[in-house]
Amino acid sequence: MAAQDLFSFQGKVYLAQRHTNGKPGPLRWVGNAPQLQLALEVQNSDKTESFSGNRMLYGRLVQSKTANVNLTLDEATPENLAEGLYSIPATLPAGAISNELLPPGLKANDVIALDRGWISELSLTDSATPPVTIPPANWWTESASSGLIGLRKVDGHTQPFKATYQHGETVNIALFNTPPPERMLFLDGINTVNGRRAKVTLYRVAFNPIEQLDLISEEWGSLQLSGAALFDETRALDPNLGGFGRIEMVRA
Repeated sequence: MAAQDLFSFQGKVYLAQRHTNGKPGPLRWVGNAPQLQLALEVQNSDKTESFSGNRMLYGRLVQSKTANVNLTLDEATPENLAEGLYSIPATLPAGAISNELLPPGLKANDVIALDRGWISELSLTDSATPPVTIPPANWWTESASSGLIGLRKVDGHTQPFKATYQHGETVNIALFNTPPPERMLFLDGINTVNGRRAKVTLYRVAFNPIEQLDLISEEWGSLQLSGAALFDETRALDPNLGGFGRIEMVRA
């Protein structure tokens, strides 16, 4: 051993779907990941002896072995968010909405959320026969991206009002719309002390849902993913692979 064996790792973290044959699909780089931790743990059942008069530790039975994973992601891409929200991102195409009914009984200064965001070419009509167009001076766009509009004046028109508009394409990330994902995790690492490369592979990683997602914050945001490396019986019999994962390094 020497000072050159000291270590401080960095690297690229990749996640991949695990196919039924145990092989990974295409790898996805998760972006900047300032922290990746692997924490191994065993639970033991201890036996103390009963013949010395001191009840000394006499035996230990390992009841379980766990490998916990903590991963911090700095980039809120749809795919990264989906990992912790148990979601499959879906693209909702751009299009047009005609005569979307607004809530009844609206008053001046009310703000309403339309069904879609990133709106343009908005017009409002009332429910008279025939319908009458609400003058643009009677309403305003509070937020085009969120599809929020406000009403300055409602008198003289028949409610409910109707909205017709164009909307943009969005990526939809619905919470808990898929079972917990299982991923293969790869670290293409480098020891920044000596420049040597290292490769870490975890065969089956199950992440927990994100415990906390800071939607408003004064600091840099990050996604804290935690989970466990699951046992891979297809590799466990190979001593070079192990049942949970492996670290590959080259000798100096």
